[in-house]
Amino acid sequence: MDMMAITQHAILPMPATYSAPELYGVLWAWYAGGVALLVLPWVFKRLFKDKDTAPLMMYIGGLICSLQEALLDTLGHLWWPANLPGPVYTAFDMPVPLLIPGCYVFFVAMTGYWAYTKMKQGIGVAGVFKVWSILALSDAIMEIPGTANGVYQYYGEVPFKILGFPLAWAWQNGTAMLMVGFLLWLVAPYLQQGWRRLLVILVTPVAFGASYGILGWPYFNALNWPMPFWAAHVWTFGGFVLSLIVVRFIAAVVAHASETHHQTAPLEALLGPATNR
Repeated sequence: MDMMAITQHAILPMPATYSAPELYGVLWAWYAGGVALLVLPWVFKRLFKDKDTAPLMMYIGGLICSLQEALLDTLGHLWWPANLPGPVYTAFDMPVPLLIPGCYVFFVAMTGYWAYTKMKQGIGVAGVFKVWSILALSDAIMEIPGTANGVYQYYGEVPFKILGFPLAWAWQNGTAMLMVGFLLWLVAPYLQQGWRRLLVILVTPVAFGASYGILGWPYFNALNWPMPFWAAHVWTFGGFVLSLIVVRFIAAVVAHASETHHQTAPLEALLGPATNR
């Protein structure tokens, strides 16, 4: 690709003839979406044996969060083949396959819950960046087998694409997963009783959507705004810098709470050093 060429900026409809290899399509549906079924026994154990409703609320929140997929796919220039199981719904003229709700449950809500448990244990700045790196890497590991084998496609000239996978999605999704864990860490101590426990359902869709609102716009501009290919790389890298800023902010709050023993009331950690005055 000529770095001075103007990038493809039109949102294109999925070609009617686009289909995934049959075997890969079936395997991908179970690999990316079926994993949500594997965590159900653990969710019910936490609910009935440990009397902890948070995992179930997060599970439901992940299903709700999947309603954001069509918007992100449209802005992010993604095509789903017509022969994948589904669709589970259609929005923005984008048929969303059946695997997506389960994918959001496991790879957004449950990974966010894992990040929450690490924050609850007490970690410093380096620990938060380690968690973020693991989440971003997990997204790349999850997606690359699909893009490399033609199960789905990010179309057009996309910056930083490897084996059909734009790396921007790794740091954007990794940051969104971390944001889910961060919001749960902030509010969980205040949502332990009665009907308030139901509010945990909102954590995943709110945090995930907020994260993309904060740091997704440079990348989406790079895809949807006519510009030289080198400029699209600059815009996309700007999104990576925004991700680092967001992660550093989260790390500062979590580390401060760990150092000042605000784990039982983490919202106080947002006040910083003034809390101790």
